[in-house]
Amino acid sequence: MHETETGPSTHFVSIHTLSNRFEADVLLDALKKEGVSAFLRSFEETAYDGLFVCQRGWGWIMVPEDVSSRARQIIKPLVEDIQSRTIYVDPSEVDPELWERLQKADPQMICSYAQVRYDSSLAAYVVPFLNAEFLCSPDRQSIEPLTEDAFTTVDFQFCLVLLHHLLEAQPVGFSGRWISEKEIPGGELFFRGLHGLPLKPLTKAFGHDPELLKKVAEKMAGLPVEMGDLAFQFRIFPRIPLILVLWEGDDEFEPQMLIRFDRSITSQLEKLDAIYALANVFSRTAQVCARTICEEHTES
Repeated sequence: MHETETGPSTHFVSIHTLSNRFEADVLLDALKKEGVSAFLRSFEETAYDGLFVCQRGWGWIMVPEDVSSRARQIIKPLVEDIQSRTIYVDPSEVDPELWERLQKADPQMICSYAQVRYDSSLAAYVVPFLNAEFLCSPDRQSIEPLTEDAFTTVDFQFCLVLLHHLLEAQPVGFSGRWISEKEIPGGELFFRGLHGLPLKPLTKAFGHDPELLKKVAEKMAGLPVEMGDLAFQFRIFPRIPLILVLWEGDDEFEPQMLIRFDRSITSQLEKLDAIYALANVFSRTAQVCARTICEEHTES
């Protein structure tokens, strides 16, 4: 909570809905420099936490009602500048608290719970992800691929998912029950609109090309399973499996792709937005792999 001193009878109002802590820090600093009393009401500090954040924003900027118009004018150019930039792409935008928690964590417990290994000479975790391995260094606050055939970009969402999993993984086995995103507790409300799973690009890539899906599965260590018309199980992290399902469609129905999670997913990623990010990372990885295969075929 960021706050400035005000009189006991001051009535505060919200002047802006925040997307993240970065935006909060920038706007609060600008108001402080202009002498405007303001504080942050973060929904991460409420009992609603993740689900509430998704529906109402990350938090609010609160200012005294009598200076609200001036405060809006102060932050207006900053808000426009922030919104004009693409946020949540660069790994540096990951909350530094996640790195701090990982620095303080017991490597032996992290390795046991997440089924990764720790390289003491590098002071870093070696984390399997699909067909590749990544080196996660808490001290350097960096994640980098260890294998050349990694199709995954080390971007904001990948770093977010990897860090959350290392910190939250539990020694829970697979349930063997596959569920949709809507069956995850809270998922019916969360996974809609902007938080819908990235199924359209997957359908565009593979809906009319099951052979390409088979080749991608082979490259990404996917195993065939009996589901839909064609389906493969992928080991995202050692404790997080995922199934990609293709219904090929016919004269009446268009092809459709589905993602199914093991019911244990919430034991490995606590927040719904982390599960959403996981699906995005997987979708982008599969598409990059598909493009690579097509380019190799064209060149040959």
